[in-house]
Amino acid sequence: MTAQQQQWFFSTGGERYGPVGFDYLLELAKTGKLDPRNDMVWTTTLPDWEPAGEVEGLFERRAKREDGSLELSGDFANTGTFEAKPIPKANFTGTGRMGYVMGTLVVPVILIVGWLLLIPLMQPYVPENLRGYMLPVVFPLAALLAVATTVKRFWNVGMSGWWLLALGVPLLNLWLHYRLFACPAGYATQQKLDGPGKFLAFLYWGPIVAGIGLGIAAGVGVFGDLKDSGQLQEIKTQIKEVWKAAVPER
Repeated sequence: MTAQQQQWFFSTGGERYGPVGFDYLLELAKTGKLDPRNDMVWTTTLPDWEPAGEVEGLFERRAKREDGSLELSGDFANTGTFEAKPIPKANFTGTGRMGYVMGTLVVPVILIVGWLLLIPLMQPYVPENLRGYMLPVVFPLAALLAVATTVKRFWNVGMSGWWLLALGVPLLNLWLHYRLFACPAGYATQQKLDGPGKFLAFLYWGPIVAGIGLGIAAGVGVFGDLKDSGQLQEIKTQIKEVWKAAVPER
């Protein structure tokens, strides 16, 4: 696929835009709306974002006028006038990483705990035959919030909300939860983790890999051999002796 056939994204002024065609980037370059050194561009064939000036065919060489300003050379010397067009901003709908944590964990917990604290205060004012329904009523609300937040988070990373149904599939749910927890907005398009995403990915996969390692070790009998050899009991005895020395009996 040639550069003209690909979808491109570009970053200027601290904002990311796209997808756009290569001809749109050419128009921005010709009209001076794309800085070759400070503005970045990316497409799926590039391993990472690159300065716009390093993309072949996007900028021609520039020559200085007598007043010191830059002048386009080659085919860009007589570009004519271009009609101003609105720049399509990359708009990833849905819920971001922080919103996902808030909507699936923090807010539901606050709702449940707050409701449990309110129940004793509200009971005197609730008919006795309805008091048994006071506790369960908050759980569907918390679950509904978590489901809605998860669907919107799937949208945010560029996936369909129907992936929610796959969260119950073993192993596949590990990959899905990783995307929900760590990946930045539009990840399905960019396929690139940002700095916070890499840190969150480490926090996510670290305990999982450690748990798998411990499970394999237990499966091959590492802990069983330790117990049979008496080393485990010896370690427990040493821990008790250190504890007694540190905390004298009263």
